[in-house]
Amino acid sequence: MISKQQWGMFVLLVWGVVCFMLLHRGPYGIEEQAAKAVLLDWSIADQVANTIVTLGAPDFRTLFWFPLSFLFPGQILAAKAVMIAVTAATAWGLYRWQEERQGEEHALLSSGLWLISPLILLQIDRLSPGVFVIGCFMAAYWVDRAYRSQPRMLGGMFFTQLGLAALLVSLHPVGLVYPALLAWNWYRYPVTPLQQRFFLGGLTFITAFSLWFIWGWGGVTWFHNPLSSWMPLWHHFMDLDGSETGWLDWVGGGVIFLLLLWTMLAQRRVLHETLLGRCLWWGTLVSALNGDATFAVLGLTVVLYAGLGGVLSWSATRLGFMGQRGWVLIVIFVVSTLSMQGDRDWYEFGRAQTLSLQDQLIATLATTVEQVRHQAEKDHAPEPRLRVASQWPARTMLACRCDTLRLPPVAKDATAQLVMMKGLTHLILSPSLPENVGLVRNLSLLGNEVETSALEPGGVLLVIKRPNLDPAKPQPALEEPAPPAPGDPIKEDKGK
Repeated sequence: MISKQQWGMFVLLVWGVVCFMLLHRGPYGIEEQAAKAVLLDWSIADQVANTIVTLGAPDFRTLFWFPLSFLFPGQILAAKAVMIAVTAATAWGLYRWQEERQGEEHALLSSGLWLISPLILLQIDRLSPGVFVIGCFMAAYWVDRAYRSQPRMLGGMFFTQLGLAALLVSLHPVGLVYPALLAWNWYRYPVTPLQQRFFLGGLTFITAFSLWFIWGWGGVTWFHNPLSSWMPLWHHFMDLDGSETGWLDWVGGGVIFLLLLWTMLAQRRVLHETLLGRCLWWGTLVSALNGDATFAVLGLTVVLYAGLGGVLSWSATRLGFMGQRGWVLIVIFVVSTLSMQGDRDWYEFGRAQTLSLQDQLIATLATTVEQVRHQAEKDHAPEPRLRVASQWPARTMLACRCDTLRLPPVAKDATAQLVMMKGLTHLILSPSLPENVGLVRNLSLLGNEVETSALEPGGVLLVIKRPNLDPAKPQPALEEPAPPAPGDPIKEDKGK
């Protein structure tokens, strides 16, 4: 007899295989911070020194991808496989949490819709931190329960909670919600006064250390339009570059936003009963300040696990099949169909190699670099020394596999800007962004020193015509003294 747990594991295994088949195979579409972490792992595994270490410290997701870097160096699909495993474990933990609170029916419907959502597939394929954030919230809830049931000072569960706090803080600003709520929980409901002091002290230290180590969250834009993060649900991933929001986007995003607002207000007491519910509630509220993909995934989780449960509980009091479950099943069928259609469209985009505007520009640079290398190999010349300054350095290095640095700072004039770009051969940036206005102005005044190689909607690719690539001068070899001629007196060392 197969148990429910074994059936659940089998279903998650099938889902993982199908999800892996839907993923994109190329090096494009990866988020900047994830690309930096993956490149650092590959550099350590292959013992290759590159410029990735100049881009700052990565988040702690690099520890999850590091073991597979030794087995599959240079394979981005290995990191995506880890993301699939983390997502499956998160769904299992959320299912058990929902089953304890509202029953098996609610848990099955919520987890099923969550797993097939296009937003979850997008998070896995782009190595986004949203799934990791929810997974850490889920794991923290179960670890806190296990620790309180058998409290051992400075035991494994104690350090596991500190490790989860460090990982969450390094991923995203919303990660600060967990140590804050955990500290409040231990302040209000301590196991013993001594353990309370140890726990609060350790939590404060690890949070401060993580903030000091990462020194800010790269790629986080505050006060971004939160409605655009839900666009893949009805645009089928066509607006990944944050293009202008149309009326359909406002209508669709507004409906989902009102549904999320109703859920957070109507189900706030139910969510605040557990540590996981409080993390989801406050995490959604804090992530709304930047409105990125993490906010979209947190909002989706709250709507499915709290809002859907509330709707099912309310419909159970109605009369007749249509009043109780009929209309709910119709809505679930429509949402499931649209979600699977979005997943299929994402797969078709991958087969057609459809890229976002920024990735198209990076692909142009990768093609240019490959042509230069091929020509040098054809001419039996040494491999050219290429060094790129990019607005997206980690993503660019991942695609072109060449040394990549950040964009140089703005100099006082064009001549000083050219001196500052010593050693660079290419530049790739978006000239329309406000932070690049000064750099673009200096580059435009350099005349024949800089040539535009490609001008695309995603940005511009510039080539420095006469790059200053002076190699390091070799040190002169030390000449050995000639042996003394026969009959010559041996001179004594004056230094003795």
